[in-house]
Amino acid sequence: MKRYRKTLKGLNAMILLTIALSLTLFVSCRGGAKKDFNALLLELAGKDAVIDAADWQKIVTFLDSHKAKLDDFYDDGSIDEEDVREYITEFFANRRPAMEITFSGVGNECLAVKFYLERSGSMVPYDSPQGKGEFKKAIVDLLNALPGNADENTLYVVNDAVYNYPKGFRAFITDNNIFDSTKGIGDPQYTDFEVILDSVLNKTKDNEISILVTDMIYSTKNMSGVNPQKVFSEAEGMTHAVFKSEVKDKSLLVLKLSASYVGKYYPYNIPAGVDYNGQRPYYIVIVGQNKDIARLTTDDRYKDFRDFTKLPGFEEQYLFETSGVYKPYYSFLLSGTDLRGRFKAKKGSSERVVALEGVEADRNSGDLQLELAVNLDKMLIEEKYLTNPENYKIEAKSDVEIKEIRRITNSDDKGASAKFLEKATHIFVLKLKPAVRKDEIEIKLLNKFPLWINSSTSDDDTNTSAPGFSSTTFGLRYLMQGIYDCYKKNADGEPYYFEMELDIEE
Repeated sequence: MKRYRKTLKGLNAMILLTIALSLTLFVSCRGGAKKDFNALLLELAGKDAVIDAADWQKIVTFLDSHKAKLDDFYDDGSIDEEDVREYITEFFANRRPAMEITFSGVGNECLAVKFYLERSGSMVPYDSPQGKGEFKKAIVDLLNALPGNADENTLYVVNDAVYNYPKGFRAFITDNNIFDSTKGIGDPQYTDFEVILDSVLNKTKDNEISILVTDMIYSTKNMSGVNPQKVFSEAEGMTHAVFKSEVKDKSLLVLKLSASYVGKYYPYNIPAGVDYNGQRPYYIVIVGQNKDIARLTTDDRYKDFRDFTKLPGFEEQYLFETSGVYKPYYSFLLSGTDLRGRFKAKKGSSERVVALEGVEADRNSGDLQLELAVNLDKMLIEEKYLTNPENYKIEAKSDVEIKEIRRITNSDDKGASAKFLEKATHIFVLKLKPAVRKDEIEIKLLNKFPLWINSSTSDDDTNTSAPGFSSTTFGLRYLMQGIYDCYKKNADGEPYYFEMELDIEE
């Protein structure tokens, strides 16, 4: 009996050991799969901090091939997108330095598109048979560059109200005269911008963008004899009524283009119109959730669509948004031609350097200059704006100045800074007071009301022979200022596109 109990005890021990070894092996396998998954995440987003549609597909493929070991990412046999996103976000947030990940095109679905075409009397001559065709070509090029199933896009005609376009998408872009085919839809004698902008801004949903083509001329039913300043005041008041708290989550991109115009033009106080043959500006407005507008710049499927400079007649662009729609990569450089002084990266810096210690001025010149590598790529902001130091605001205890912003060249790629330069597009040269020992520096790219809107504005459009008539729009700045004021009101302080936070420690 004693021998039996001893044997049984031995068998139980063996069973327990086997179970323990199995559990250890199981945990080890799961841990190995998780380790490989983490390595994949670093490969995909360690440099640009973006998980785009192509990255997401690689993640899905990996998880499916390790489903048995990573089943905590699944729900009823399907990948739980929310759990995966949460894991990725926390994984990068817990690294040193922490990274904030942007998800772009997750789920591999293209953005839904709503397209609005203004069909007022002053828009018809843009597509005149006697014109050069830039207007129609720009619209067709823009719409053809959209990825996904074009027939799923929704089209509207707008003037006194918003109307569904009776034909399909393909019929619209192949139509010889888009204004002939939309004749009889709505009242072309005036444009109700309050209704139109309300639809474009407030009815654009998540994972969706709205595109409006318009001459941006504010008009009402009875404007003859009305003081232009009254019209402008009404335009500003209208935008204040439409652009309320919704702008916190929405971005609005305005493109200015020019096209030939042959036909009747309708000045604000001449209902019968006047004949005009020449160039005229018009505008393309693109609206979407902040994340969806940012996605246009990070999802490679929109590469052709977002290259607005290639559109016939393109002239200017401006992005309305409240605060921080972009989160670019940035890092101090540890070597460079413009560096002055001595310093070292804070211990623990690896993927990028955002904190320095032991900072001292140059012994010979007494200067202290630092170089900051920044990725300014894939932003819906013009290069000349991005590289103008006057557009940046610096908050710091000490005196910090942006001396220069320039493109990275091959001569910059050397030494200890090589791995930081490969992730960036520009170098910021920062000049600091030599006495600085400890500081927190915040650099913001401000979102300023653009000068080109003022120069594109006319307060009187009755003289079509005036020198600036071909490039200006009646009352444009009042309409745009009203929109800007609403964005500014809803911003966290002064509107800005992005911010960079840097530390100097003792």
